Amino acid sequence: MCQSRVILLNGNGAEVIMTDVVLMDVKDDGRIEIMDIMGNRKTLHGCKVESIDFVSHRIFLREVSQ
Repeated sequence: MCQSRVILLNGNGAEVIMTDVVLMDVKDDGRIEIMDIMGNRKTLHGCKVESIDFVSHRIFLREVSQ
């Protein structure tokens, strides 16, 4: 399977936001919507995509100042 882990990088280090992510949608207004394999969804505000590691199935997001 190709599920990923979404990790938020912030001033306190790194926090796993969701595991088994199968969908990530970056909206024009800056929101990032993620969904796991079970259909659970989260909407994230105030962050941007920092990097994606396809080999280890990790998506890194970074908090941005509002």
